[in-house]
Amino acid sequence: MPKLRMATGSLELGGAFSAQPRGRISGVLLFALLSAGCAKAPPPRPQPVAEPTPPVIELIIFAEGPPELAAPRPLAPRLRWTPAAPPEGTLVVMTVEPARGGLPIFEARARAGDKPIPLAPLRGGGFLGLVAAPISADEVSVEVGAVLIDGSRFTQTLALRVASRDFPATRLRVARRFTTPDERTLERIRRERQLIRLALGTVTETPLWRGPFRRPLDGRTTSPYGQRRLFNNELRSRHTGHDIDGETGDPVYAANSGRVALSRDLFFNGQAVFIDHGLGFYTGYFHLSERVVGEGQWVEQGELIGRVGATGRVTGPHLHWAAYLQGVHLDPLSLLDPGLAGASERLLGPTPSLAAAR
Repeated sequence: MPKLRMATGSLELGGAFSAQPRGRISGVLLFALLSAGCAKAPPPRPQPVAEPTPPVIELIIFAEGPPELAAPRPLAPRLRWTPAAPPEGTLVVMTVEPARGGLPIFEARARAGDKPIPLAPLRGGGFLGLVAAPISADEVSVEVGAVLIDGSRFTQTLALRVASRDFPATRLRVARRFTTPDERTLERIRRERQLIRLALGTVTETPLWRGPFRRPLDGRTTSPYGQRRLFNNELRSRHTGHDIDGETGDPVYAANSGRVALSRDLFFNGQAVFIDHGLGFYTGYFHLSERVVGEGQWVEQGELIGRVGATGRVTGPHLHWAAYLQGVHLDPLSLLDPGLAGASERLLGPTPSLAAAR
């Protein structure tokens, strides 16, 4: 039996109908069709709206990491010396120190011409070195190198200008054997010169002096350093020390602490004492009437080392005070310069073992 079934938007056959007259069935069918045609159509489905396209972000991948910005170069160490324009024949004090706000110095080195300059550490960082401004020199070439704790290296070369001095001349009369020695005496002179050269050429890498230097004897100057010496009217040498007037037997004191390098009776220097102050730096005390210290002995500043005399090539009793740096004779009065005194106060000083081995 035929069925009529309704579905949205479509018609299906289904359901049961009872027998009815033909005309009535047609009317019912017509009514159903008209009713279906008059029904409202369903609303249209909304169309999907396209999503906005997001911006494209490009990522850059570095295979070995991002490039590093170059670090600023550390500040160069400060190089200073005093006196700023050293006169010929004087001692020059040089310091190498970290720049203000700069990195500490790990190590340093220096040379003056072909000679290494031993450097000593200072309190608060930095190093001290001694340079000779020789007599008759126009300038001294100094090269300084430093390595900071980060491995940075710095090198600086400077031409240390030496100021000239006007040295006077003097005439002296001495025994003829001091101006025209015989062959036997000449052999003695050669041996002694070699002995002194070897002693003064020995460099103790540690500073042995402490604080400022002092005069070894109070008295007036009788002959200054650098004076041209005419013995018996013949130009023989320059005066390589500073003569201080005194009476025979007056006490002579060590200008600073150190170790006695030589204590000998020498032909020209008479009874003489040489003290090693470290860093290639020595002082000498000549023409003594008596020596009271022996070689290898440790002495403190102001300690008695001998007495004024008139031994060796002299015209009368006095003290000849000398200074040397790596064998170069210098004016001992330059040891009294405030620059050396100030820097010496910052030295770490002799090790306890050196002072104990007196």
